[in-house]
Amino acid sequence: MVGAAAMKGLWKTLIAFLVLGALWAGFNYYNKRKIKESAAEVSKPKQVILPVKADQVEKFTITPRDAEAFTAARNGSNWEITQPRAVPADQKEVSSYVDSLVGASVDTVIDEHPANLKDYGLDPPATTVDVATDAKPANFTLRIGDAVPTGDAVYAQVGGTSRIITLQGYGKSPLQKTLFDLRDRRAMTLEQDQIQRLEVTSSKGSYTLTKNPDGYWDLVLPPAVRADNFSVDNLLSAFQGLPMVSILKEDKTNVGSYGFSSPTLTVKVTSPAGTQSLVVGKKDGNQYDAMNSGLDPVFTLGSDFVTRFQIDPATLRDKTYFSFSNFDAKTVEVTTLKDHRVFEQKDFKWKQTAPGAKDETTEKMEDLLNALTSIRAVSFPKATAGSSASFGLNKPAYTFKVVFGEKNATQIVNIGVMNGHYYAARSTDALPGEVSKDVIDSVEKALGAL
Repeated sequence: MVGAAAMKGLWKTLIAFLVLGALWAGFNYYNKRKIKESAAEVSKPKQVILPVKADQVEKFTITPRDAEAFTAARNGSNWEITQPRAVPADQKEVSSYVDSLVGASVDTVIDEHPANLKDYGLDPPATTVDVATDAKPANFTLRIGDAVPTGDAVYAQVGGTSRIITLQGYGKSPLQKTLFDLRDRRAMTLEQDQIQRLEVTSSKGSYTLTKNPDGYWDLVLPPAVRADNFSVDNLLSAFQGLPMVSILKEDKTNVGSYGFSSPTLTVKVTSPAGTQSLVVGKKDGNQYDAMNSGLDPVFTLGSDFVTRFQIDPATLRDKTYFSFSNFDAKTVEVTTLKDHRVFEQKDFKWKQTAPGAKDETTEKMEDLLNALTSIRAVSFPKATAGSSASFGLNKPAYTFKVVFGEKNATQIVNIGVMNGHYYAARSTDALPGEVSKDVIDSVEKALGAL
């Protein structure tokens, strides 16, 4: 028989479960309702402030509170900045701006009848945007004010209405732009992959790079020697989208104060589209004053551009002597002061064909090919054309000739010895590089095993 105290405890437990169940049901109901309300809010179409398509915008004028007003107008499929002066527009930036303009929507309505526009930074506005379209509305004005206290939106007012709304934007709306933001800010307009010649002159030295008919870069010291394509391409990447940091002057009149008479650096670039010379003058804070022969303004560039080109030309030289793949090698000829040997590959099988015929294993030939492709310059001694005798290259101790690839490309490398040092030069290069004796020893070892 259950006692009174036990029954009382059971009732309390039962009541607690009932209360908990009621709370749980209430929570579920509230949660489901909020989800439905949120879904309804998401599904509710946002009010677009300018209900036209991007390609229907013909012209817009932006008037910043503290900067110069400017106008951009469509000309066919391109945009042009026409006022206060004609300057090239950044097509990508302007198109992105127009997309933002026609995509902007009301975030919240703050005040239908504001008593004081100054409270919202709208008297005067931080930015005024006037738009002309070939649709309805034909003309549209948007006034943008200060950021809201939380910083995640800005106050705004559409022309023809009194209400204050907010537009999304963190501290500043994407619709607030200056002339500098939307103009073409490229300091070099020739395409990087089309460059065929680069001439660099600075207080730290001069050098010239030219692309030869085979598509490789040569470093003209003079004479021309093979440059490292990767290093040159990395250098030329400095031109890709090279930005003007600021505009100093819109034309090149009276530019004596910018240091162009004694340039810090001059870079002349040639491509099928023409030639442009980038002249870098005096240092201006953390930037340098500069101008381009093919562009109108005087501008500033980041200092990293200058340091990138003020280099020792030797760092651009190709340190490798063979560029074939072992898989593509067809013929290897080795000539020493003592003998001449020829190895040929056919159907992935190697044979020595001179001075006598015999089969060679793939493993041993791989060792030889690996040794040849390991020949690299460890330094470049001072040399001039015609000084081959100073490096033992007039009577080379070794000559390696490799034929490879579908087009039977040929690479020939001579090795000279002088005072215990080994020097290598391609048949196409007049200037040698010093190579490690250990590498030559590995070639000798591989030859000795064949």
